[in-house]
Amino acid sequence: MRLADVNMERRRELPESRRPITQQLVLELLNDAVWAPNHRLREPWRFIFVEQGSMGGLPDRSATTSARLIVVMNEEADPFKQREDFAAVCCLIQNVRLLAWERGLAVERTMPEWIYDGELGRSFGVRDAERIVAVLELGDADTPQRAAETAPGRLRFDLL
Repeated sequence: MRLADVNMERRRELPESRRPITQQLVLELLNDAVWAPNHRLREPWRFIFVEQGSMGGLPDRSATTSARLIVVMNEEADPFKQREDFAAVCCLIQNVRLLAWERGLAVERTMPEWIYDGELGRSFGVRDAERIVAVLELGDADTPQRAAETAPGRLRFDLL
């Protein structure tokens, strides 16, 4: 299968999940996904695995999600390192999505409003020198309910 086909196919809404997503499966995905580019081989990420139904009063799309992975990043004082680390975390998230799709899983990257609430983040184990980058919702990918309406990308080049 071509990578371009995978990228278009995975843009579907998460279907109702029928199988549990285990911590072990997520660890296997992460062990491959951490090969994301980062200067000086820093690994600025950390992950918090949240099983279905364990969102503590937050909106839980349990019909479509088997588990969540809260992706946390170290806060750096140096703005250059901060931007570089954020880019590496985004690459890692894309790696997770592609590796999961290969195993028949869908991963939806979400950025719910609550990720900016420091107190709520601490209740999930986010430390003071960290911030939540995204929440990955994991579920089955084999029978999507409906395809997302996505227009083909339009590229624009400015000539110098």
